[in-house]
Amino acid sequence: MPRTLQEQLDQLERDIKLYMEFDRAEKDRFNRESYLWTAEDRIEWQEIQSDNAERLRELREQRDALRSQMGL
Repeated sequence: MPRTLQEQLDQLERDIKLYMEFDRAEKDRFNRESYLWTAEDRIEWQEIQSDNAERLRELREQRDALRSQMGL
C-alpha cells in the first residue's frame, strides 16, 4: 500500500487509466463481435460494463477526495 498521499494519488491515477483502457478495449470488442453474441453474452457484457463504470466512479471520487485533502 502506498505510504504518502502523492503515492496514493499516483496509484489511483494508474488504476483509472487501466480501467479506461479496459473500457475502450471492451467497446471495441463489442463493435467487432457483438453480432455473433447470444443474448446471454450481451447481458454479461452489459453487467461488466456497469461494474466497470461503477468502479471508475469510485476511483474518481477517491482521487478527488485525495486531491482535496492535498489542497490540489
